[in-house]
Amino acid sequence: MKLSLPSMSDLSDSNPILPIVIVPLDGGRQQEQLRQEQKDTLADLRHWQIEEFLRQTGKAENTQRSYRQQLKKFACWCNKSWLDVTASDLGKYRTQLKQQGLKPTTINHALDTLRSFYQWLRRSNGYPVNQPLPTDAIGKERVEEPQALDIDKDDMAEIWHFLDDRQRPTGIRDRAIVAILSHGLRASELSALDVKHWNGKRLLVHRSKGQNVSEVPLSREARQHLEAYLEWRRSVGGIFTPTSDRPMFLCQDPKHCGERLGYNGLYKMVKKLAATATIEELKPHHFRHSFGNTITRAGVDPLYGKELMGIKTDKVYRRYTQGSLKLAAAQAYLRAIGEDEGNNEQPEEN
Repeated sequence: MKLSLPSMSDLSDSNPILPIVIVPLDGGRQQEQLRQEQKDTLADLRHWQIEEFLRQTGKAENTQRSYRQQLKKFACWCNKSWLDVTASDLGKYRTQLKQQGLKPTTINHALDTLRSFYQWLRRSNGYPVNQPLPTDAIGKERVEEPQALDIDKDDMAEIWHFLDDRQRPTGIRDRAIVAILSHGLRASELSALDVKHWNGKRLLVHRSKGQNVSEVPLSREARQHLEAYLEWRRSVGGIFTPTSDRPMFLCQDPKHCGERLGYNGLYKMVKKLAATATIEELKPHHFRHSFGNTITRAGVDPLYGKELMGIKTDKVYRRYTQGSLKLAAAQAYLRAIGEDEGNNEQPEEN
């Protein structure tokens, strides 16, 4: 039997011969490694720009922490360079934040952080001048007007009734803390106080926002509470001795005894105070709001009020005094129509 072999033309028509490509065994791995290195370089550059933004703008420590968190959160969500981010990207990010159920104020804070960052990027020649910023087209969420956060007379009376319990081991310290919080200091500012910042009449307060320093005079009652606490520390001695370089307020629990009372410790102290005094919600910042309303009702010039509270803008100051302003507006109207007789409401004492 005679066998016939297929011709080359038959092979090419029916069974085409594919070209042989030699691929290095580690070629795919090298390409993947290159792509990963490019991603890492992009991430490093974006994070470096975040840190440079915080360094150059000189924000307060708490503000820096918040800004860093917001910017890194967006950088993880959007894997683009800052120059490649579009208004559409920001719109999608905003939608996702809303879908997460975040409050409008929280969403606005995230967008304001990005807006501040991009404005800095342009000022530092990191963004083309002839191109609109991606944040220019993004508006804010509508936010309800915040309610007044000052502490009413009855709640303040309950607080001091609890503080007058002489059996509490931290009673002397806590009375001094509440007395000073009631002079408009932020919790972080109170925590940062050292003994040397007290001259017997005024506190030298290093403001946590704006990097300025204010002299805050204390009332006679507050001076007495603070001096009583310092005298107690002298009597105890040791790590509690109030030398000038020591923190003003110290922890007294066994684990952190003698250490500076930080914000968390101060926050817990106030929350415990609220629970004991049966106050629904009480935070250190509420004392600051109460101080703003107190000095407004007492007729203190807003210029002086802002200095006492370490506030720079009228807009921010109004947030702390809106309760008094609304009350004053209502009283002005009643006087105008002759129905203000018998209103003997007096300014609250600090």
